[in-house]
Amino acid sequence: MNRLEQLLKDEFKNNLQKLKNKYPPISEQINGQYKILKIKKIYKIDEEYKHFFLIKTRNYLKKPKLRYLLAIDLASQSSDLLVSLVNDLIKIDHRLKLIQFSIYPKSNRVNLLAFKELESDEPVSNATEILKKLRKDFRKRLANLKNLI
Repeated sequence: MNRLEQLLKDEFKNNLQKLKNKYPPISEQINGQYKILKIKKIYKIDEEYKHFFLIKTRNYLKKPKLRYLLAIDLASQSSDLLVSLVNDLIKIDHRLKLIQFSIYPKSNRVNLLAFKELESDEPVSNATEILKKLRKDFRKRLANLKNLI
């Protein structure tokens, strides 16, 4: 078990619930080329980390073999409007990425997720705080938009 896996185990203890579905891979653009990250497992994080997911992917490079993405559900039904609302919030912190992904494929809903890749030298609590703040700011913008209508 590497250092990052131990940090995750210490942080989330028994709050991880494995989701048992088959998921398509996630692709990311690196230097103009798309690289595929195959999803090994997705965990829903319970209790104090509501709306959080831990995504374990196989890296397209040899080192590290696995990558861990901490994701927060911004919206349970994504749309182009919601993506445009959150896009400039994501641009502030370049380490955050946005994805439209179906966490529960049987429901035919595409969630809007923001995620941050976890590094072994960074505490997990920093990543959770960044993602919580992003969700709060996004929800505030959504409420402001609703009040304008």
